[in-house]
Amino acid sequence: MRARPASPPARARRGAERPPVLHVVAPESLRSWFPYFVDLGPGDRVVHVGERPDTDLEPLEAILAAAPGTTAVIHSSHETLERDCDIADLLREAGHAVLSQSRACAALGADKVAMKEFFDRHGFASPPWTHPGDGGLGLLGDPLVVVKGRHATQSHGTRLARRAQCRLTEDELCEVYVDGTEYSVVVYRDEHGVAVFPPVWKGDTSQRLTPPWRRLRLCPHHALAADAEGRLRSVSLAVAEAADAAGHIEIEYLVTPDGGVLVLEINPRIAGTMRLVAMATAVPFFSLHARPDLRGDLPAALCAGELPYSGPAFNDPSASAFATSRLTVGGRTFVEVGEKLELGPWLRPLSRTA
Repeated sequence: MRARPASPPARARRGAERPPVLHVVAPESLRSWFPYFVDLGPGDRVVHVGERPDTDLEPLEAILAAAPGTTAVIHSSHETLERDCDIADLLREAGHAVLSQSRACAALGADKVAMKEFFDRHGFASPPWTHPGDGGLGLLGDPLVVVKGRHATQSHGTRLARRAQCRLTEDELCEVYVDGTEYSVVVYRDEHGVAVFPPVWKGDTSQRLTPPWRRLRLCPHHALAADAEGRLRSVSLAVAEAADAAGHIEIEYLVTPDGGVLVLEINPRIAGTMRLVAMATAVPFFSLHARPDLRGDLPAALCAGELPYSGPAFNDPSASAFATSRLTVGGRTFVEVGEKLELGPWLRPLSRTA
């Protein structure tokens, strides 16, 4: 992670090597911290378009028309995946270069039934599941299941039930509850290849169903064995390629006590763990399209950790600390990270639910 926006000389050198970039940013949560994780060169622009269903294309087209050769890079949220695919198609039809999530991958991220069918079709191990449309044939007996909203995100509507009593609606599915440890792996994929980031540790599953974004998260994790990390990285590469991911995608996992790796979900958009891996690897996370040298298995150069946070948003790059709904800090060691989370000046408004 760069501590502050790049200096003018550095920007000038990069500007001579690549065409201008228009960053089209949808997630509202990125407004405060996006500039600290991107390399902006001369002529580059950042436009925050928000997450409304409709977006006025005229300002974007005006910027692109005024600077021929500019590439539009679209950063999507869960709510804007379909909208942003439409924007990308319209801009391409107008003759502009666009980098955005593929429509096929976006469709998987927007529909958990399609996602689960994708896992089954490609042989990616996942907890057994069912939904009203399959007649209940996907599960045997009466196991404890996690009920999820078919189109939901951030654990909205998630509940625990017995299969026989869960009464799924048409907009729900359920999967067998499994004990284990949750991880996320962030992947970036484009025409230059694939970059796989270090796994993010998100703690153990619990029947309380505390969502990962309300727990402590760490990257990398000292207790993750090298062979287990290798499996998570290799499966992530395979998932990203099978899904035709374009740009960033987060893949969520459950590692069982016997070492099994189960794929839980994919999020082909900007996800909560991405600031954490950006700080751990110290790369210009939102400029990977311009850095084809940053491909393969990216190592962790630093340690990073985060906790839920309910205070005012802030950015303190000199202390490697950023806060929105999460307080994310970096350090040379996890002792330093722990000291920042426990003793930093941000602790007073800190709200933890572990």
